[in-house]
Parts: sequence; structure tokens; C-alpha cells
Amino acid sequence: MKKRIRGRLKRKRGPVQAKKVVCDGIKFASGLEKYMYLALKKAKIKAKYEGKTYIIQEGFEFDNQSYERQSNGKGEFKNRGNKKYYQLNTRLIL
Repeated sequence: MKKRIRGRLKRKRGPVQAKKVVCDGIKFASGLEKYMYLALKKAKIKAKYEGKTYIIQEGFEFDNQSYERQSNGKGEFKNRGNKKYYQLNTRLIL
């Protein structure tokens, strides 16, 4: 998408890429994560960065066919079955 701004042509830029940051020997994915870690440390709240990962639900494959109506206004039926579902994970932070 292109927009004109006072005679100049502005092009749409892609998604922002965060810089990797190292602080206290921990590799953070962004400066914001480092800032929040230092804020918790300053408030004397114990926290682990990307602690242990827990599996909430194992992944599975749905072999059956499931025809469901689309909600796009056309009313077409589409096969929503025969999909592979990945496992759900969470990380314990505090």
C-alpha cells in the first residue's frame, strides 16, 4: 500500500524485528524484555527468564471429515477436518 505524504511517496514497511540483547549473562529476545527483567530485579521480585516449559495438551491428528458452513456470507460448506493440531505449551515465569 502506497500513500502520498506532502509530495513524497511512502511505502509500507514490514514487521519490526527486535534486537537481541544480553544482560547479566541472559540473552533476551528484545530490549523490552531486558527492561522488564531489570524492573523486576529492582523491585526485588524473583523471576526466571523463559523458565520451564509445560505441555498443556499433546498434539494430535484429526482424521475425520467435518463439513462446516463458512461465515463469509456465501454459505458455502468447507471440509474443516483432516488437520494436524500441534501441542499447546506454556512457560512458568515466576
